[in-house]
Amino acid sequence: MAAYFSRRILYMVPVWLGVFFITFALFHFRDPLAIARVHRPQAPLPVLQAWIRNNNLHLPMFLNLPSDATTERADGRVHPELAERGLFYSQFFLSVQDMLFFRFGMDKNRKPIKEAMIERIGPSLSLMLPAFLLSLFFSVSVALLVSYFHQSRLDYSFVFISVLGMSIALPTYLIASNYLFGKIIPLMPIYNSVLLPVVISVVASVGGQIRFYRTVFLDQINQDYVRTARARGLAESQIMVRHVLRNSLIPILTSIVMQLPFLITGSLLLEQFFGIPGMGDMLFSAITGQDFQVIKVMVYMGSFLYMIGSLLTDLSYVLADPRVVLR
Repeated sequence: MAAYFSRRILYMVPVWLGVFFITFALFHFRDPLAIARVHRPQAPLPVLQAWIRNNNLHLPMFLNLPSDATTERADGRVHPELAERGLFYSQFFLSVQDMLFFRFGMDKNRKPIKEAMIERIGPSLSLMLPAFLLSLFFSVSVALLVSYFHQSRLDYSFVFISVLGMSIALPTYLIASNYLFGKIIPLMPIYNSVLLPVVISVVASVGGQIRFYRTVFLDQINQDYVRTARARGLAESQIMVRHVLRNSLIPILTSIVMQLPFLITGSLLLEQFFGIPGMGDMLFSAITGQDFQVIKVMVYMGSFLYMIGSLLTDLSYVLADPRVVLR
């Protein structure tokens, strides 16, 4: 298993570098003066050039060639000190080094991004973790129930409700809940509270999960071991929980583990709409404020957490099914 995880980690390096390169290209393949004008829209040219120099945008893009030390850079100066630096003294490789050591730099307002992320992870978890656990418990329970009553009115009713819930976009839930609990039935606080966002997140997500888990359970119910268990006289509850659910864990774990990164990155729409100062709200503010450094960091962290989730998925397979061997 150790050899397998070593290979997986090595495979993750080029994938992460590929994501890094694409994101780096999207934000840096522009005139540095144009980038500076976004952050200092009313500043004169000397101030813009100083901003470029302070943010290392005057450095070579990928490789520090000898000719770069003798040509005028984007900050309007010639930098002969570049000749004393190595070949990889460039924007790209310095950014890679910063990301590897979690040096995220400053946002548009010159505040440390790392500290802001640490402050916002808590509110995001307080919203996403209860919503994740509640939707998982409810969807698995309902899927087991409708799988047991397959092709009955109960089954058809929940399938219809699930498809209907999947067909409604999240903004519709936001507007409807705001009107319902804000004017008609004021039973719970709307803003600066995680109660209503958790309810909306659960309602908006269980439709697709019920349909997915129902398909997984129905595939197991038709297997020979279920008929053998019934022939032995086991109760249906034991068959559904101890056999069907247990043998369906691999696709369920795949779905669960791949959702774990979103517990940290948060929900952009929910946090912004309900005024929750989480990671999603941080990303939304960065997009609307054109804070490119924050956007880059969020993309990098999202890709990193997704790859970690993929690695944990393989580990969960071994824990769920002893027949799975990682080689």
